[in-house]
Amino acid sequence: MVSVARSQTVEDSLLIDGSYRTFRIHTPPGFSAAEHLPLVLNLHGLTSTGAQQEAYSEMNAVADAERFIVVYPDGVNNSWNLGLGAVDEYGFFTGLIDRMVLTHTINTDRVYACGMSQGGFMSFVLACSMYDRIAAIATVAGSMAPGLDLVCAPPRAVPVLMIHGTADGIVPFTGGIQNLAVPDAVGFWVQHNNCDAVPVISSIPDIVPLDLCSAERQDHYNGDANSEVALIRVNGGGHTWPGSAIPIGVTNQDFEASQAIWDFFDRFDIGGGLSAPDAIDLSGNFVISSTLFNERVEIYQSTNATAEVQVTDATGRIVASAMVPSGQRVWFETHQWAPGPYLWVLRTSELRFVQRTLCAR
Repeated sequence: MVSVARSQTVEDSLLIDGSYRTFRIHTPPGFSAAEHLPLVLNLHGLTSTGAQQEAYSEMNAVADAERFIVVYPDGVNNSWNLGLGAVDEYGFFTGLIDRMVLTHTINTDRVYACGMSQGGFMSFVLACSMYDRIAAIATVAGSMAPGLDLVCAPPRAVPVLMIHGTADGIVPFTGGIQNLAVPDAVGFWVQHNNCDAVPVISSIPDIVPLDLCSAERQDHYNGDANSEVALIRVNGGGHTWPGSAIPIGVTNQDFEASQAIWDFFDRFDIGGGLSAPDAIDLSGNFVISSTLFNERVEIYQSTNATAEVQVTDATGRIVASAMVPSGQRVWFETHQWAPGPYLWVLRTSELRFVQRTLCAR
């Protein structure tokens, strides 16, 4: 049984088609294989490496706090085969997930893929080809390669989050010969997942005006199996990972991409959304007074233990939290909350429920 007291990152390799493919594995503090933790595959961009993506995305801190495993694979010659080359990426990622099942007993229903730039392109390929292994994907400064939308037809809804700067000069927001326009990629998945065509739009507070850009979020809800498609549009943002401390261009600091990605992933497993989007009574254990609110929200819980309630906004920022004793009610005053979607996570030592709500003015 694998168990470690501290968070750690180790290097490993896998023999694929006669060549060793390398990757880095980060586990959170106190990791035990008995936990069956989720797995996030975090893919680097063209010319980069897994180690560089680990440093650039700063996802380890999120993994430590939220308790999931991150793997940073290395592409052959610092790139990913998006379908035109001879490198067997399907075999590599299938073997990699199988290895993590064997060595870390990961939760196979909760395997996710995200990536920067070409790593985002590869994440879309995985959504199309490994839909039976990848629960959801997210991209930063990456889109779909031209033509992928013509052949991609997974038999299930795949939740997708895209984070993209409008001033990205490498993967243009408006598209080009190497990528679909971001709105077109979003539209493809909205249609495929059968989500609401009109998104819920919420602004992300511009808390760091000196970063020279701002952000807004567009959420398409109510897809098949409670799936969603979301876009965080970084107005004026470059070919960068929001929240990163490494300055390689105009980088939004109003939110952290790694946290936003995990908050999105955390709502889905391979079967779809982890809670019905309009459910009020969560299996009789937790009750939220309304999923559409204005001035206040009431929480009631009837488990045998004290429950922790945490509320995050569209950027992943915690806006409220409380401890709710068994059989008690707690009121959240929400009249000063900004309009937009909020995610409520309610936990005890044995139970966990997730509920999406919308603040309307």
